[in-house]
Amino acid sequence: MDSEASSDRIRLRREPHLGSYDPGVIHAIIDTAPICHLGLTDHDGHPLVIPTIHARVGQQLYVHGSAASRTLRRLAEGIEVCCTITHLDGIVLARSAFWSTMNYRSVMIFGHARLVTDPDEIELALDAIVEHIAPGRSAEVRRPTPSEIKATKVLALSIDETSAKVRTGDPDDDPADLDADVWAGVVPMAVHSGDPIPAVNLEREIAIPVSVRRLRERDQL
Repeated sequence: MDSEASSDRIRLRREPHLGSYDPGVIHAIIDTAPICHLGLTDHDGHPLVIPTIHARVGQQLYVHGSAASRTLRRLAEGIEVCCTITHLDGIVLARSAFWSTMNYRSVMIFGHARLVTDPDEIELALDAIVEHIAPGRSAEVRRPTPSEIKATKVLALSIDETSAKVRTGDPDDDPADLDADVWAGVVPMAVHSGDPIPAVNLEREIAIPVSVRRLRERDQL
């Protein structure tokens, strides 16, 4: 295990040998994940888990949404939130179902979301979210209008109380199963982009932009 837990609630107790508190490991998982999930409770104490796009800038995790979003308004109150991020890297098939598992990289972040009100930080966060999904895209599209900014809420979550968990490699079969006539191994899993599909209302011949080409080329490597 790398480094030390910053609080008791992120201390890994189940299979701690798979855990890490190393900022480099944590940042890499955050930066390469397309979405995160925000766990919170509503005003009635009911649990909610919301998928959303995110972006990291330094030690800040930014998310955004409609200013009318009840979830974002609730988070902006400063309640506790748990953010989880997961990559599924492979299905690990052991010789028995009991020892079968998955290879994965995951991060869990605890904290209190902060409503971003500074115009410069809002612009930075929104650009970062666009760049997180399609690097180079923010320079290709028009800038948001004042009314669009007003209709958008941006929240920040400090990446301080956090841990990572990573599993790689072969199945950990029961030694008694090693002679069984059953296939064992790993089926790799990954998210890949397909060929770009123009919008049906794209009437003119417009070349595929650099940001989109890079996405496709990245997944063809």
